[in-house]
Amino acid sequence: MTEEMRHVCCPVCGHRIMDAAVSTQTQLVTPMEGRYPDFIIKCGHCGAKVGVARAETQEN
Repeated sequence: MTEEMRHVCCPVCGHRIMDAAVSTQTQLVTPMEGRYPDFIIKCGHCGAKVGVARAETQEN
């Protein structure tokens, strides 16, 4: 894998919850009824459930 990686941090406590490719656009959302994130991650530090949605990007 030659692409650079970046940390995605928990919006509650600020600790790293996952890594993503630099070119990947992500949006953190609060999982609730009516919102369907692509992934739900539980922060290993504070226990918060964080929804992660991949943001659509437009190619030129």
